[in-house]
Amino acid sequence: MPFLQVKSNLSILKTVKQSFPAISLVIVLLLSFGLKLNNLGHLNFGSVDECCHALVAKNLLKHPFKPTLIDIPYLPYKEATWSENHIWLHKPILPLWQICVSYWTLGVSTFALRLPSAILSTFAAGFTYLIGTQFLTRRAAVTATTIQAFSGFIMQLTHGYQFSDAIDISLLFYCELGIYGVVRTIKTGQWRFVLLAGIAQGLAFLSKTYPAFIITGVAFTVWLASKFSLAKKEECRLRGQHILGMLITTILIAGPWMLYTAFQYPVEFKIEHNYIFRHLTEDVEGWRAPWYKVFLYSAQIFNLFTVPVVVAVCCSFLRPFREKNIGLYLLYAWGFGVLLPFSLATTKTPSATLISMPAFLLILGGFVERTTRHKSNDSPYRRRIRVAWATLLVVLCVGESIQAWRVTQTRNEHTLSEIAAFAGEHLPKNAVLLTETNVRKGETHYDYLRLMFFTEHTARPYYLKSAWKSLSQQVREQGGLPYVVTFRELDLPLLFKSKADKRTIYLAELSD
Repeated sequence: MPFLQVKSNLSILKTVKQSFPAISLVIVLLLSFGLKLNNLGHLNFGSVDECCHALVAKNLLKHPFKPTLIDIPYLPYKEATWSENHIWLHKPILPLWQICVSYWTLGVSTFALRLPSAILSTFAAGFTYLIGTQFLTRRAAVTATTIQAFSGFIMQLTHGYQFSDAIDISLLFYCELGIYGVVRTIKTGQWRFVLLAGIAQGLAFLSKTYPAFIITGVAFTVWLASKFSLAKKEECRLRGQHILGMLITTILIAGPWMLYTAFQYPVEFKIEHNYIFRHLTEDVEGWRAPWYKVFLYSAQIFNLFTVPVVVAVCCSFLRPFREKNIGLYLLYAWGFGVLLPFSLATTKTPSATLISMPAFLLILGGFVERTTRHKSNDSPYRRRIRVAWATLLVVLCVGESIQAWRVTQTRNEHTLSEIAAFAGEHLPKNAVLLTETNVRKGETHYDYLRLMFFTEHTARPYYLKSAWKSLSQQVREQGGLPYVVTFRELDLPLLFKSKADKRTIYLAELSD
């Protein structure tokens, strides 16, 4: 009887030990998601990108297949000026639809705006674990997942403090889903995973266009590695027809929207696609940078883990060739398949290399697992080094988590609530808020977008102090009723003065 009891206890301990990584994963993902929800609905917009995403998604509630920024223009606009445009194709549609669904479910709010990013970024970390377990140990996969789940940079994107916010989070999620499909195709050769990779690549394309093809690039690299015996052929069931099937599926997913916008809004479609390719050869919006800037931007993404990632990538670099390890080929193809093309482009942005993050974290996770594994024949000196290395990683994890927590503690509130409340209650439906903008100071540069989000009225900026006069005349000619929102004192009928914002709303009456 005691023997049976001991055997039962050993069986329980073995089960707990085996399920520990899965339990750790669930705890990590739940804690990180809970942290993302903290102050997620803060009322300020961190960038003009988030303003535009919030507003276009709000307008999609009225017409899901017509993405508009300024829904009723009233004033002339230039299709090439994406921050003051009517039809808005500056970013693909899928992340905006996701936000629109969140609005439809929860109501229009800044919390609903950012909730899809909080959900998708958490699931993306989960896919990092699923990808890692296919080629690495579960302990290595949990390590990479934990670092990604509490990344301060991803937290900034989720909370809207980094531009491209919801767009890059959506791209990250669908790229990881697609890579998982490629990984499972390599393992099984089953067409259902080919379809998964193709569908995910199509959705990634509808999130941020051409960077989505990193999925095909990874699949093609792994296929070549097996063909030329750089990796063990018996470990790769991915075939050329699978890659072709993946591409066809991607076209079937992304093609209909591309054709629809090309025929429905040809001017905007052409402008925005030219804009994308201009990043390769021109300085777009002042983001021109030398080739090595991409690696500095990656350092911003990895933050405290930059040095460990560099060490792990360098120390593990020869392993794919020495061991013919197809999993490591995939991870290096994924990571450098993102970094190298962006290093060649003229325009470089901080979040452009985010989709390489999981690959490098998994390489780090594998390196950590190997260098912290207990060995019975280790000398005391090596044991001390291993303990110091493990302690450093724990400290870095805690530090990264604290930085992520600090992001959620920021309470940036806008000062337009009084103006928005007055406009919503007292101004007619055809009111047009002509909002004075000081480009040099920058603090009011995109307040017209904020006003449109917090009200149901059209708002347009003006930059010269007397420009409201000519704009008011044009608004009236188009059936709108112009109001001036400014810090200045004007000889016009005063309707409301905000104590919080110090701005005044005037009725724009023109003297004869």
